[in-house]
Amino acid sequence: MSPEIIAGRYRVERAAGRGGMGTVWLCRDEVLGRDVAVKEVGVFPGESVPDLARALREARSSAVLNHPHVVSVYDVVEADDQIWLVMEFVPGTTLAELIAREGRVDPARVAAIGAQVADGLAAAHARGTVHRDVKPGNVLVDGDTAKISDFGIARTDGDAQLTRSGLVTGTPLYFSPELARGEDATPASDVWALGATLYAAVEGTAPIADRGNAIATLTAIAGGRPALPEHAGFLRDAIGRMLDPDPQSRWSMADAAHALQRLHRQHRPPGTLETTAPVAAAIVPDDPGVVEPVTPPERQGVSARPVATSPRRRSRGPLLVAGAVVLLLAVIVTAVLLGRPDDSADVSAPGAPDSSRSPRAEKPDPTTSAPTEPETTATASAEPSVTPPAPAESAGSAEQTVVDYYALLPDDTEAAWEFLGPKAQDSAGGYGGYSGFWEGVDSVTVDGTRRDGDLVLVDLTYNGDDPETRQLVVTRAGDGWQISEDRGPL
Repeated sequence: MSPEIIAGRYRVERAAGRGGMGTVWLCRDEVLGRDVAVKEVGVFPGESVPDLARALREARSSAVLNHPHVVSVYDVVEADDQIWLVMEFVPGTTLAELIAREGRVDPARVAAIGAQVADGLAAAHARGTVHRDVKPGNVLVDGDTAKISDFGIARTDGDAQLTRSGLVTGTPLYFSPELARGEDATPASDVWALGATLYAAVEGTAPIADRGNAIATLTAIAGGRPALPEHAGFLRDAIGRMLDPDPQSRWSMADAAHALQRLHRQHRPPGTLETTAPVAAAIVPDDPGVVEPVTPPERQGVSARPVATSPRRRSRGPLLVAGAVVLLLAVIVTAVLLGRPDDSADVSAPGAPDSSRSPRAEKPDPTTSAPTEPETTATASAEPSVTPPAPAESAGSAEQTVVDYYALLPDDTEAAWEFLGPKAQDSAGGYGGYSGFWEGVDSVTVDGTRRDGDLVLVDLTYNGDDPETRQLVVTRAGDGWQISEDRGPL
């Protein structure tokens, strides 16, 4: 039965949506004179009354973010033995309803939606909050704007464990393999869930078919390896990276946001808006109805460089010749400097990678760094034919090391990989993830560098018109320097 007014302030106009965790009402805030969405907090199995602690947790999880792609919560109120969350509101629809209506959503639109949702979730992860229920029904879409909603079962570092023993929370169809095996939710499991959500959008069905009951579905997810989507187009490899069965080599949410944003820019239709445009309202459906994912007839379904849409080779001849010339000049300059009495005090001469140093790291394991691709299919992230020595060192300044590093990219990823220390290599997702990122970049130029201690800020331009400033930690390694950590964009 529809209430007429909630907490003596919010006058109910109509039901705007209904999910497993409660009904959402479109209300008029009679104090501030604005429309709001008010959600009735439901009860979990075993609860006799709504859980105030859970409602407060959702409110806090959303309120601290204040992010344009996260639905904000304004207030938590208790009235008539019920708990209500008061949220921002704009007319819109859920991605689940969009999939049910269209069957398969155009990859260009999915890229725009995915980039925005990933950006919001990356902000949540940066604050230590894991959503734990990313799914099409919780992705809200209004025109060019998308938001992630319903942090009702989210947990933040330090939160008390509210979930009861034996209770499965979240939507099993979008569980990651490790979550399906009973492990704790982590940011990596949110990445999988978003990848599965984008898969469902482009395919019209989830990557693992619904088995009819939660236990059978969880078993299939835990032991299965989803094939790459067939209708994803340029999103195919990106979705595969997000659905990497190994959470340790799976993209971070920041990686996914960065890659999806760049893919959106490359493929958005003329006249559409950038996904970075700020928005200021939440979204619930235009019409009353179920906001949970709808099963089609058969099934359901920063800081990194973008992924290539298909494997390709570039000519490296001119770059290798230029590199050889630079190396020869470096040797000559070094020889001259060694003849000077005060050469030990001069560390500012331009340097180059020292190819004579012995390897210090083993070849990355392609089984954990490559995308989720059938074994018979060649991918752009294949390992180099020989084990690359790690990490290369430059005899010049820290800033020059960074310049030398980007001079090799995007074409010679094998040589550039040698400039990275173990931590930077690991955060790049191994060599497979690293080369896959750079395969999607046509060009990169260094516009300037500046140094603050061991941190080098480098101004870059990708593909001629996409600027970015990255933060690289460059540290001494023997007689030279190496990039020990990439802290992402400024």
